[in-house]
Amino acid sequence: MQNVRGITTFIRIVQTGNFSRAARELGITPQAASIQVKQLEDWTGVRLFNRSTRKVSLTEEGANFYRTCVAAIGSIDEEVERMRDSSQEVVGSVRLAAPVGMGSRFIAPALGSFLEKYPRVSVDLLVQNRIPDIVGEGIDVGVLPHPLPDTTLIARRVVTSPFVLCASPAYLQRYGKPQTIEDLARHRRIDLRSWISNSVRPWRLRRGDEIIVSAVRASLVTNDGDALIEAMLSGAGIGLLTLYRVAPYLRSGRLETVLDGMVEGELSWSIYMQQRNHMPRKIRVMADYLHQVLTTHPDLRSR
Repeated sequence: MQNVRGITTFIRIVQTGNFSRAARELGITPQAASIQVKQLEDWTGVRLFNRSTRKVSLTEEGANFYRTCVAAIGSIDEEVERMRDSSQEVVGSVRLAAPVGMGSRFIAPALGSFLEKYPRVSVDLLVQNRIPDIVGEGIDVGVLPHPLPDTTLIARRVVTSPFVLCASPAYLQRYGKPQTIEDLARHRRIDLRSWISNSVRPWRLRRGDEIIVSAVRASLVTNDGDALIEAMLSGAGIGLLTLYRVAPYLRSGRLETVLDGMVEGELSWSIYMQQRNHMPRKIRVMADYLHQVLTTHPDLRSR
């Protein structure tokens, strides 16, 4: 039993990347977490972590042991869920991951109704701008950009949103509304640096059968979509974002689109789950619920 507790603590430390955070989530002290890992290392006969004052990382033996532990715990969890499903009750914890824009604006506001409907389910929502290791981090459901390179995952497409160019009415009144691609040369450009690729997304525009990549130098570059919107609202210039991010501002008139019908490109999102011999009911109901929420939200419908 002591080793089982140590394995649970070990897995949580790897998933959180931090002894203190893992201990807090498990309801124990950091000292207790360290003791459990030390006992686990004594039991296995290998060092599991490289420790420094700044960070904790797995040793090669630790990484192999982690994969074995996750697979073993996963098999146990699946069997428990299978037994629970036989009673038709939805019980347990669902680990859910999504990027900041999607998680904060669309998923978190929808969880109140989910928890009301399934009171015996708890949700661990991870909102972060990175692509997680769905299997390695024990993610049950991920709402992430499509496609992901991992072809072993189950993917269920939910959202496709086109890119649009926007600016504030005050900016457009002062500098004029561009009517052609060439007009962009006399405007200030705001670029978004992708958290996925760490590169600036190009502006691709269509003129007849020709696709033109705008070469206007950016006056401002940011790695955050909300910061880009705030910059546009302040009159800093014209920016490129997906329609769902700016839909509320377009409705309120705080932003206006430019060069409508000429902007190329779109961004798709899917619900991702691990392949399992038995899909726990708690995961199925969460995936179905998110699919219903995201495919019917007026700001996320394809246009």
